Amino acid sequence: MNSFTLYPEEYRNGNTLTKDGISFSESVVVKLLIDGEDVEEIGGFSDALVYFDELRSSIDSSGKYLIFTCANGIAEDGGWEGVSVEFGDETVNWKFEFGGRFFDYTFDRKEYVSEIDSLATYLVNCDLQLAPKSVIFPEVFSR
Repeated sequence: MNSFTLYPEEYRNGNTLTKDGISFSESVVVKLLIDGEDVEEIGGFSDALVYFDELRSSIDSSGKYLIFTCANGIAEDGGWEGVSVEFGDETVNWKFEFGGRFFDYTFDRKEYVSEIDSLATYLVNCDLQLAPKSVIFPEVFSR
C-alpha cells in the first residue's frame, strides 16, 4: 500500500514559484507526496499542479477525476487526461497514464480522506489564492 500525504506550500512576500514559465505569487499550491516522494520528482510531473477541487471531489465516489493539470490550467497542454479513482472498503486506488507510463497506486482510505479533509480545512482559513485558479478540462474528458 502506498502512503498519501498532502501539504500546502505558500508563496508570499516576494517568494515565487515558477512552473513552465508561469509565475505564482501570493498563492498556495497543493503538494502531494506518495510514499514520501514529491510527485514533482516523478518523470514529467515537474510542471504539473494538483487541482484540489477535483482531488476533494474524489473522496465522494469512484470515477475519473482531473487531479493533475498543467501549470497554465489547460490540462491537455500538459498531457493530463484524468485519474481513475476506485474505492474499496478500506482502500482507494488510482490508475492513470501519463507521458507513456502507467501509474497504479493504492492508498489507505482513511488516510486519503483525512489528508484531503485536513487540507480543505486549512484552505478555508488561508488568505492566499489557491493555484491553479481555474482549469480547462480535456475535450474528451468523461467521468
